[in-house]
Amino acid sequence: MSLKPMAFIRHSLVACIMLASLPVSYAETVTSFESAFAKVQSYQSQNEVWQQGQNISDLNIQQSRLLQNPSLNVEQSGFGSDQEKELSIGIQQPLDLFGERKLKRSIANISNQQLHLLQELWNAQSELIVKFAWSQLIVADVEQSMYASQRSVSQTNLESAQKRYQAGSIALVNYERAQIEALEIQRLHQQAILNKQLAQRQLTNLWGDTSSDVQLNSSSIPWPEQSTQTVQNNISEGWLEKLYALNTQQSNHQIENLRLKARPNPTLNVGMRQTQAPNENTDTALVFGVDIPINIFNRQQYTIPMAQQQQLLMNQQQQRELKQQILDIANQMHQLKALRKQLDSTTSQIDLAVNVQRRTLQGFQAGKLSITDVQQSTTQLQNIRLGQLEILKQAWRIALTAEALSLGLSIEDISRSDAYMQLNKKTIEATQNLMNEGAL
Repeated sequence: MSLKPMAFIRHSLVACIMLASLPVSYAETVTSFESAFAKVQSYQSQNEVWQQGQNISDLNIQQSRLLQNPSLNVEQSGFGSDQEKELSIGIQQPLDLFGERKLKRSIANISNQQLHLLQELWNAQSELIVKFAWSQLIVADVEQSMYASQRSVSQTNLESAQKRYQAGSIALVNYERAQIEALEIQRLHQQAILNKQLAQRQLTNLWGDTSSDVQLNSSSIPWPEQSTQTVQNNISEGWLEKLYALNTQQSNHQIENLRLKARPNPTLNVGMRQTQAPNENTDTALVFGVDIPINIFNRQQYTIPMAQQQQLLMNQQQQRELKQQILDIANQMHQLKALRKQLDSTTSQIDLAVNVQRRTLQGFQAGKLSITDVQQSTTQLQNIRLGQLEILKQAWRIALTAEALSLGLSIEDISRSDAYMQLNKKTIEATQNLMNEGAL
């Protein structure tokens, strides 16, 4: 066997080994938002974090049921042989006469309920982040289709202008103007393709991939039809109201905890005292006692009103936020309905503009109209299509803004490139804060 076939086989084996060592990317085709969200859920799963939070919450509840530890006191006096010796052994146990343990259990249970609400909110908010990325892709797809249609129109115009120029019926400058128009539309189409590729990469990055194939249904204009129902469902779920209510309950318990500190919680003392005189006679006695603190100076008379004022401010702020949320959502839904009417209007305009452009081109081909007439009708068609595209972009942004408001977010929270990472970070911080607040 010659050296060349041997070298070819050797290089082929090396290439196969290198390909086998590369990480495998399963480029599964995504055809719907549901399938995209399922891939994100699988990749961005926070089940371990929530399970750890639940474990901490359960331990916190168990911890709240424990009694306070007793203390042991040992004293001895008289160490000389001619001195009276006294040995005292006592145990002090704080009593719970005013329901301190019951209050701690209530606070721990509220923290547990808040944890469950945060998990439900996280699920809804994470879905909204994926929906925003999905909306960017479908809008980019509409933009690409629009410029593809315009490119086809401009190419037809250019071919017609070329035929008339070759026939000598129009000047070179008119043919060059058609070339400029076709090249500009070609550039815009290429930019639209790039925008769609970028939107697709931003979507697939949410499930840790860059090569997944996303196929969209481009048969109709993708209007956010489900947003109104989604917003209504979010409002009816009342996640924010429930969370605010639990915050109020927790604040009430914290105020009650201050009141408990102001009360004289006694401590039971049980012990034994043994006395031995120099003549070695021993006397043993059992001792019972109660220590009662005298809250003369510090009765929490200032901290309780401070906490009550803070609670009042928190309640007022929460009520304002909820009211403003409803008003803002209503405004967004009103704008969305108005945009829908505008979209229907532009659809009729596009049909008319397509007919006008086609008849204008036919007139130009017949020598009855000029290249300027063709370009004006083509520009008019392009402007109407761009107007429809802008309406679609506004509609999706407004719809997702309303959905974000119904979940206590803003459009900026879901549109940033690291939205998912920030959501997970806030969730972990909120979980830790709940555990810290519950462990009083």
